[in-house]
Amino acid sequence: MADSYAWIFIVGIIVFFLIIVVLLCFTKASGSQLFSSISTNDPELGTEFVETPAMLETLSEDARLSYERAKAWQTAYPPESVPTDITLSQYLIIQEKGVAAFEFEADMTETNAFVSGRTEIQFFRDECCVQTNLPFPKNQDVYYFEAKMYEKPISTTVAVGVGTKPFPNWRMPGWNKHSVGYFSHNGCKMFNNPFEGKSYGMPFNEGDVVGVGYRHRTGTVFFTRNGRKIEDAYSGLRWNLFPTIGANGPCQVHVNLGQMGFVFIEANVKKWGLAPMQGTLAPPPAYGSERGSILLQTGVPRNSIDRPRNEDIPEESPLISLEHTSHIPHHQPPEYSSLPRHSSLSRRLSEEHASNNDQTSNENESDRPASSP
Repeated sequence: MADSYAWIFIVGIIVFFLIIVVLLCFTKASGSQLFSSISTNDPELGTEFVETPAMLETLSEDARLSYERAKAWQTAYPPESVPTDITLSQYLIIQEKGVAAFEFEADMTETNAFVSGRTEIQFFRDECCVQTNLPFPKNQDVYYFEAKMYEKPISTTVAVGVGTKPFPNWRMPGWNKHSVGYFSHNGCKMFNNPFEGKSYGMPFNEGDVVGVGYRHRTGTVFFTRNGRKIEDAYSGLRWNLFPTIGANGPCQVHVNLGQMGFVFIEANVKKWGLAPMQGTLAPPPAYGSERGSILLQTGVPRNSIDRPRNEDIPEESPLISLEHTSHIPHHQPPEYSSLPRHSSLSRRLSEEHASNNDQTSNENESDRPASSP
């Protein structure tokens, strides 16, 4: 009896170690950590950003005023101070419309940007940014989008990244709390402040495509450039993040949220778009498809005496039948009369009018004096 318990104990230990080995191998292959989802780049492990007078001296007068204004604004409206979780009704809209439910929002009265076709952004002047109407969902492991520099002068700096809401729309992503940005002029990445930019990747110019990926389980943000992945930028960002595009001058950026193929091949294979290309909402019927429509066929007038009610209407029959319009007169009445031309009423009126004329002529003849011989 004791030997049987010993064998059970030994088998249990062996199974336990096998499970640990399998988990370690899986974790190594997937690139995530087993016992801790926070990497050394996690800002939660880093020291809190401390602003110094020397940092402010590096900014120009306009940049310092913009920074002070944004800091005061975020004090009054902290990040995630408004509910940004995707509601049930929004999930149903995403299910019906697919990726078409996502779009960038820009207010021309507050930002110097204009959005056309949901994802085509045009910046005009000064620093500003635009964000999507909905955050990244949390139904799959990774979400990804790409931004193509469609028109970008060398003098314009573009920042591609993510951020929470509310966010000051006159700032670039990465310059304020709870935001990350990858900047075009120097290839640096920035997080939470405009002072401590770190070298990250190559600069990008007109024609380049910059991608942003987000793993919500570990809160990891990574970037790609022209289809090649750069190392992970930051981890531990477990917030409701919105795709964010910013610029400080005239340019045009086209964003692909998943409505077409990505330049990054892995995102295409694993379908990392924000939503499926096509939703469950059925498209409208094509023009000319009314043939065979039960609704239109039942609207065809037909005589219940001549045709049985359950008789099928042939497909080549016209939608509007003229066989029951024989009572309509074939001639047209005069324009000045609303009565039929040969009706009994008009005939009676004409007879009365003729008799009145005859009576009037007779009276005139009787009143006329007789002529002298």
